[in-house]
Amino acid sequence: MIRSFLLLIVALMAGGTFAQKDTERIDSLNLKSEVLYTTDVKKSIELSTKALHLSKAIDYQHGEAFACMNLAIANDIKGNSKIAIRYFQRAVHLFQLENDLENLSYCYSQLGICYFSQYQYENADYYHQKAIDLCKKLHLEEDLANALVNQGITFTYQNKTKEAKENFKQAIELYKKNNQLDGLGGAYNSLGKIYYDQQDFETAIRYFERASANFRKYDNDYNLESSYLGLANCYFDLKQYKLAKEYSLKGLRISQEIGAKEREVFAHEILSRIYFEEGEYKKAYQSLNEYTVLSDTIFTREKSDALAEMQARFEVKEIRLKQQAEEESHRWQLLILGAILFIILLVSVFLFFLFRNKKRINVLLEQKYIMTQANLEQKEFMMGEVHHRVKNNLQIISAILDLQSRELKDPESIQMIDASMNRINAISMIHQKLYQSENIRAVQIGPYLAELVNDLITHFKKEVNKEIHLNSESDNLNLDIETALPIGLIVAELVMNSCKYAFDKQAQPQISLSLKIKGTKLVLVVSDNGNGKSHVEEGTHFGAKLIRSMARKLKAEFIETNSEKGLRSELIITKYNLLS
Repeated sequence: MIRSFLLLIVALMAGGTFAQKDTERIDSLNLKSEVLYTTDVKKSIELSTKALHLSKAIDYQHGEAFACMNLAIANDIKGNSKIAIRYFQRAVHLFQLENDLENLSYCYSQLGICYFSQYQYENADYYHQKAIDLCKKLHLEEDLANALVNQGITFTYQNKTKEAKENFKQAIELYKKNNQLDGLGGAYNSLGKIYYDQQDFETAIRYFERASANFRKYDNDYNLESSYLGLANCYFDLKQYKLAKEYSLKGLRISQEIGAKEREVFAHEILSRIYFEEGEYKKAYQSLNEYTVLSDTIFTREKSDALAEMQARFEVKEIRLKQQAEEESHRWQLLILGAILFIILLVSVFLFFLFRNKKRINVLLEQKYIMTQANLEQKEFMMGEVHHRVKNNLQIISAILDLQSRELKDPESIQMIDASMNRINAISMIHQKLYQSENIRAVQIGPYLAELVNDLITHFKKEVNKEIHLNSESDNLNLDIETALPIGLIVAELVMNSCKYAFDKQAQPQISLSLKIKGTKLVLVVSDNGNGKSHVEEGTHFGAKLIRSMARKLKAEFIETNSEKGLRSELIITKYNLLS
């Protein structure tokens, strides 16, 4: 009996020794995790998770509370705000059980930060105020200063600038009073953001520089990155892009080193704007792409968590309502449920067939659209080929006429064939313009007429034996071939007449060409500074007949004005088609 009692005492002492070693190990893991979460978030989470499992295994409430708090802080740094909130809420519960009011106030403050990062500013303000009240009650001036800074940051996003500044000034006084100089950086940083929002960039830069110097001194990389990005934004707005890029890259490097994804998002965003202003569009696109990918990853995860939580709450409430309904009337519930399921089944079948039918119709419409586009492209290609071949055939006809004219001896016959060749060239040039253009239906009439007249001037240069100057002021309009062809033939006839008959007494011959829209009419004017029209017998020449015929086709009024200054021909066109 005595021996058994002694063995039991030894066993209890051994168990107590092992339990003490386990708690010491857990505390050590939590301490290492706390040191690492600002420099190596991944390792910090790994150590805290291990401490949490060990604490639960031996029911070590104190160790579990600190492990949850460290996991919450590390996840918040990584941008996993929803996960961080759950861990903080568990830590709050455990610290309340232990009556550890100091750590409880810290958790309240951090919960406020998490809600702030989710843009839930009212919740953030609520927890910051709880932290402030508890710190004042416990006379924790250092923690009070931190809570004031956090609440001040929330105030800035609620447009409570005056309250925010007051918080930061109180915090700075407390930090200096308690020689807590490592906390000054946060207050300086926040004041810098306020002055930045007020576009007082010089003051903002001074505060950001004080903050960054403080964070470098106390190895606070997480907040140092925020100061660098603040400086980058200030210099960007001051158009000092070199400095802005320097601080952005520093901030990006720090956020990548410590694994702070949420901060990395902001670094890529400011970098994309800087690169764009510097004209480095490829780098700007790369930074913007990184910003988009990270933003989608963070916000999609948080949104999914929120939806899952809402769904879980809804399901719990629904289950309770169903249980109450079953207790009141189980039979009626089954009947209603059966009816609902039947209706859902009918609706589902209907929607399934509707969806399948709609999908089939969409496929058919898409196929029809593709076929229509293919047919249209094929027709446009064929039309281009037709214009090309017409142009080639007209050139062949022109070549045949040229060969025939060389065998003729009669000057009048040669002149008639030459005029015909010029008319064919006017028609051929239209088809050439159409098949060379992206729009095979529209002729750019301005360049066409200018090129046509220049060709005619070059053709008659040897005959005139003078340099003929062209003044062209035509609008660059897109006309269909039914309008462009008669206009081209009329211009060709008028220019040929001027070149052949107008300039024998003119030392500096000029031809003026104008085609403009005036009101609802299209007005063509061809004039020269030659001898007038005494040399032409009215209505007997083929060219005159051709002009009148083409004018009737265009429903146009043809007016000729003959004077000592030359001949002016005006065509007021009523029937024409403008194309886009």
